[in-house]
Amino acid sequence: MLSESNNKIFIKLIQESSQEEIIWMCGYMSGLLFSKKNSKEFIKKEESKITLVYGTETGNAKNLAFDIHQKIKKEKLQIKLINLDQYCLNDLEKEDYFFIIMSTHGEGNPPSSAKSFYDFIHNNKNLFLKKMKYSVLALGDKSYTYFCKAGEDVDKRLYDIGAMRIIPLHKCDVDYKSQAYKWSSKIMNCFKKKKHEINEKNRNKKIYGQILNNIILNDQKRISNKEIHHIEIFVKNGIQYFPGDSIGVFPENPSIEVNNIIEYIKKNKKKEFEKYESEEKNKIFFLFKKSLNILHLSENFFKKYFSLSKKNNIILNKKWKLIDLLIKFPMKNKYSLKDLIKIMDPIKPRLYSISSSPSAHGNNEIHLTVSRHLFQLNGETVYGHCSDFLSKLKIKNELSFFIYKNHIFKLPNLDKNIILIGPGTGIAPFRSFLYEREATKATGKNWLFFGDQYFDTYFLYQTEIKNWEINGILHRVNLSFSRDQEKKIYVQDKIWENRIEFFSWIKKGAYVYICGNKIPMSIDVEKMICRVIEKVGKCDSEFFIKKMKKEGRYLKDVY
Repeated sequence: MLSESNNKIFIKLIQESSQEEIIWMCGYMSGLLFSKKNSKEFIKKEESKITLVYGTETGNAKNLAFDIHQKIKKEKLQIKLINLDQYCLNDLEKEDYFFIIMSTHGEGNPPSSAKSFYDFIHNNKNLFLKKMKYSVLALGDKSYTYFCKAGEDVDKRLYDIGAMRIIPLHKCDVDYKSQAYKWSSKIMNCFKKKKHEINEKNRNKKIYGQILNNIILNDQKRISNKEIHHIEIFVKNGIQYFPGDSIGVFPENPSIEVNNIIEYIKKNKKKEFEKYESEEKNKIFFLFKKSLNILHLSENFFKKYFSLSKKNNIILNKKWKLIDLLIKFPMKNKYSLKDLIKIMDPIKPRLYSISSSPSAHGNNEIHLTVSRHLFQLNGETVYGHCSDFLSKLKIKNELSFFIYKNHIFKLPNLDKNIILIGPGTGIAPFRSFLYEREATKATGKNWLFFGDQYFDTYFLYQTEIKNWEINGILHRVNLSFSRDQEKKIYVQDKIWENRIEFFSWIKKGAYVYICGNKIPMSIDVEKMICRVIEKVGKCDSEFFIKKMKKEGRYLKDVY
């Protein structure tokens, strides 16, 4: 329920909003709820239980435990602090991470507050702590014979009953603070590393989507050597991403290539293949189809294949497909299909900039802008593995991918001006940016530089760009189609034409984004920006751009 005042605001907002604005609000709130729900579930799933306990006689261990507890909490780690005389001993087998600060009393004895714990772990013969990761900080006085004895005993006993020691025992003398804080720093570094590993694992987690739409963007009336696709992917359970992020697509191998390999195996490894049940044969097919690199074999694979082959004089001056390699350099009879599979490389994912906006398109859709790559290889025309795979996907076909978080190539605050330089498929993230700026009602100005070879063939997202210009989302648009006239005109030439206004924008704090081919486009664009800074601004361009980069105002996503 809303409060009375918020309820009035809500009703007024609904009454004064158009249908399109209400639809946008619904999508925005759904995305917000989805994001919060999933972030909570992720934390709950990935976060481990951390417990810090202490046993003290004079109070030093207690004071130290409180200090360390506060330091760890500042790192936003969930940790509970307990005096050992209040600790539930039956919880020991449930602990994930268990850190102990233990002082020594008298003749090597534990302090009175820790005696029950000490006796429990030493006398319970059925106790086995296979889940626990631990470390002990022992406090003592070197002038005594049994220096840090109680802590040593606890450290050894926990190790003996199955716990994993993740940080070695630290022993502290009377002046304990320096050594104690080294121990706590190691704890924090341990969890920072763990958090990084979780993020990496999550970053490359496979997501399964379904094709909603796959259309060719460039007009095919003109004979074109490029085929550019706009691809929309539906993710049933939703997904969290931000403008500037990319997805890593796992392409599949063409069925015809896989069938050629299977037929070869049937013929040349007949006895082995006939032993497999139909289910195993299906697994082999899908392994070659979805998991193993069979098209552009690596040098690393060749080195391993030498040992299986009847011939060891494989020529590496061309790119090989697996079927061609098997035919020309067959394996020795003693080696099996399984031996081949063991040495094969996995299919590598290919990164594509996301061209949709979560605020405009929701968390169930992701859009890509893909140029079907073709090149000459060994005297024949060959298509890029991933772009060819994507270009052939039909509506309702499935694909797998992961989200690649780009923490640098991000939009600034809503009130900041931005300059977007993205010829060709470099427009992809900027389509995402502009939809996001429109949906979030950003007040900063947006300036787009876009170009390609021909206006009537390669003006990608022409209708959207024209609408953004009419609606005031795009404050300036400069287009350059290099081959529509005798003299070639590129985006960098348009920057020079508008050099006075361009320098005025960057001098006043505008953010510059460059996306597309690294060579030669991004190099030529940067040279032109340097020229503008020097000629118009009368400034040292190296210093000026270095300052922009330091302020996070000069960003590139090039390939």
